[in-house]
This record gives sequence, structure tokens and C-alpha cells, in this order.
Amino acid sequence: MDKTIVLTHEPMQMALPVTLPDDETFASYFGGEDSLEVNHLKASFSELANSFQYTYLCGLGDSGKSHLLYATCIKAQERGLSNMLLSMREVINFGPMVLDGLEALDVLCIDDVHLVAGNDAWEKALFNFFNRFNEPGKMLVVTADLLPNMLNISLPDLESRLTWGTTFQIRSMSDDDKAQALVKRAHMRGLELSDECARFLLTRLSRDMRALLDVLDKLDHASMAAQRKLTIPFIKSTLKL
Repeated sequence: MDKTIVLTHEPMQMALPVTLPDDETFASYFGGEDSLEVNHLKASFSELANSFQYTYLCGLGDSGKSHLLYATCIKAQERGLSNMLLSMREVINFGPMVLDGLEALDVLCIDDVHLVAGNDAWEKALFNFFNRFNEPGKMLVVTADLLPNMLNISLPDLESRLTWGTTFQIRSMSDDDKAQALVKRAHMRGLELSDECARFLLTRLSRDMRALLDVLDKLDHASMAAQRKLTIPFIKSTLKL
């Protein structure tokens, strides 16, 4: 029988609204809609009724892990399933009471779980949450930078829980991957971004994929407002480069 670790705080409900980017779907994932990780996550929805579905995604830097979490939540919404994306980077300072009541969800995605390593209260809370959430009809997807046995988790039972299910190690995106991802994302918006323009953005701006996508959003709006195609001169003018 699973152990339950008693927490010392009082239960607390918190509202954690998250706005999902509607273009971060399985179809727009840079690794491809037919990649092993995407096929696995899509198949997990089909198997929800019969079993608990748990997936662990790990990778350093811009590997697309967060994209897969957004895509999972969007797929859950399409299926009418209650869902939430919990970014540990944003909520860790609120304390582990953030997890209280989340077992009522159908689908929960937790980003950057490695940030709880060494935090006794959070480790115990996550262990207890695994036990509460582990039942048919529930889906949990977790991301971290490294494999569970490399996270320096203090609580052996939590490390064991993190190894349940299917694990995918996702490689970081190269500059070529990022350029192709920008071109693909632009195309899905009905925007033509040449390889030359994509590479120009990579050489002149931050290589952080999230920042690059924010720039693409700005260029999309500017292009529409000016009724101009995306060219290097237009990009320079819009971004004041």
C-alpha cells in the first residue's frame, strides 16, 4: 500500500488562470506531428478511460517540452476534459498548497518539476498528489531538464513515482530547427517567412524560442497592418534593428 506523507500546512484553494497559446498544438510541434512523443501523448487520450496515463518529458534548453504541454491541454479542451498547466517556475513560491484540489482535474501538466528538488514540502506534496491522482481517467504529463534519477530529489518515493509511465528525452533545438520552426509557425498563420528571414532573426535576436515566437507574433500584426510581406528591410524597420 502507498504511504501518505502528512503535510504541515492547512489546505488552501488558489485560482491559477493560464492562457494557452492557441497555435502551440501537436500539429505545430517542431519535432513533427508524427514524432514518437506526439503519437504517445495523442494515444494516451484514447486510453484514459481504462488507466492512469503518465508521461515524463525531459530535455535541456529549447527542446519543445513546454510546447507539448500546451498542446496536451489544447487537446484536452477539444475533448471536453478539465485541464490545467502548472508552471513550477511561476507557482513554486506560493507553496505546495497550490496542488490542493487539483486531483479533481482530468488532465494536469506540470512544467519544470526539477525546481522542487531539495524542497522537502514540495517533494512531499508532489508524492501525495501522485497517490491521489493515480486512477483511471486521469492524465499527468510532467517536464524536467533531466531524468528523474539525476534531479537530486531527496524523497526516494517521489523519485520512484517520477519514473512511472513513459519517459522521453527530447534533444535541444538547433538553429536549423528553430529556423524551420519559425517558417512552419508562420505558414500556419498564413504568413510567408522565408528561410533567409528566419535565419536573419536568429542572427540578430535572442535565440530563445519563446522570445522568437513573440517576435513572430509582432511581425504578423505589423505585416497585416501595413499590408506588407515579410522581408529583411521590413523586419529591420519593424523591430528597429
